[in-house]
Amino acid sequence: MVGGVKALYAISLTLVLGVGCGGFRHSTQKSASIFDVEVVASPRVTVAQRAGITGGGYPVIAGDRILNFHPYHPDDFGISKGIGSAISTDGGLHWTKGRDDWPMTEMVDLWAQRFKNGDLFAFGIKWVPAPESRRNAKLPDVPNDAYQIGISKDGGENWKLERARIDCPPELGGIARPLAHIIERENGMLLMPAYVWKKAGNKVVLLQSEDGGRLWKVRSLITTSLAMIKAGARVVSPWFETTISPTKDGELLAIIRTGSTVKSNLVSVRSTDHGKTWGKPKVLPFAGKLPTLHLLNNGILTVTTALSRNHCRVYLSHDGTGRKWSRAFVISSQTGGNVGVAIAGKDKLILTTPANRRIDAWQLRVGPKPVPTESLNPPTNLNFEKGTLTWAPSANAVAYRVTPVLIKPGPLYPTTLVLPYAAIHTPDNSPNLNLGRQLLLGSTYVFDIATIDAKGRVSRAMRSPEFQLR
Repeated sequence: MVGGVKALYAISLTLVLGVGCGGFRHSTQKSASIFDVEVVASPRVTVAQRAGITGGGYPVIAGDRILNFHPYHPDDFGISKGIGSAISTDGGLHWTKGRDDWPMTEMVDLWAQRFKNGDLFAFGIKWVPAPESRRNAKLPDVPNDAYQIGISKDGGENWKLERARIDCPPELGGIARPLAHIIERENGMLLMPAYVWKKAGNKVVLLQSEDGGRLWKVRSLITTSLAMIKAGARVVSPWFETTISPTKDGELLAIIRTGSTVKSNLVSVRSTDHGKTWGKPKVLPFAGKLPTLHLLNNGILTVTTALSRNHCRVYLSHDGTGRKWSRAFVISSQTGGNVGVAIAGKDKLILTTPANRRIDAWQLRVGPKPVPTESLNPPTNLNFEKGTLTWAPSANAVAYRVTPVLIKPGPLYPTTLVLPYAAIHTPDNSPNLNLGRQLLLGSTYVFDIATIDAKGRVSRAMRSPEFQLR
């Protein structure tokens, strides 16, 4: 993992990238197809557990540590405030509680990210307009301390804080919410998406800063509610949560939330001139809240999103352009809130999700699928009881690859889509895996499980009988 993080588990996870003699191997095509790449997850770990958690927060790699900043207040409208933190010093295997209201106090939201020079940059939101203000002709007054930035040059130990300002022409509307993540251009310019409320129609804009994040101005209009509706989107939410990322072919891609159900698909918009102008919106084949784009150093573009009762999912664009997307890779079904994602290596992400007053974390590896070998035997005697999958150990196993398969959602989940899960790579050869906090209660599953040996070879998978999570 980047930044010198001591990712002990990542060493095990990386075994799936190895080429084993006479068995496990990858496609040798120069250009992998959309069917050749996959997401492999580590087992779930708990980051934080406390009242008031409403989102997965924002992970950031900070030298030998991973930090997670997360709101711990029950609403997202500025009525209550407070930011908590959690810290991992072993690559995300274990987490401890950090300081509250740090590095900024009385914030509605706050995220941090690492710049190219290694500095950490934090953006804090102290004020947000009341939701009903979007129906008023008069724009709300923005307090002078609405936004704050922080710079840390020592991995988050110490911070220099300053106020930030966003200038938005009133004819566009009023800034409702600046959004993570910020893009750092080669010339030092910073780019950040935001959505704008106005009685005549809501919009998404791209902000730019040329002074390190202190002053932000509107660089361009990305899209409007009317344009997305004309493109065929079902726009039913004013929360136009937007993510932007460079693509492998040198363009900028924006993906925008339009609603809170599977009927309101995400929308993408593309810029070919570094965000100065944008093309027509295009409706994507999947829905979600707070989408997050990341272009990995292996050239694969990822987008992560989630919906209540419809899973936290990752989609892949194998050629890095975002024009075609893979099938879903479900990471967890017990979350529908906002998830946090950060790049943690050439082919790795760290993902944090909310669920039942806690935040969970996964390490994700994005890369080629393995080709099974017949020289290894898969596990046998699979059983699933009280959320824990068990099996008889396999000879020569150093780890296992477990893939849940949802057969039928339980009666509590009538609107849940049946989507494929990401494989889970266990950290060792223990013949059990607890899945009770990421699968759906009362739902029917089968499990595919394969053996992994010390050479990184993977056996064919053994499928379990059907089980119900009780």
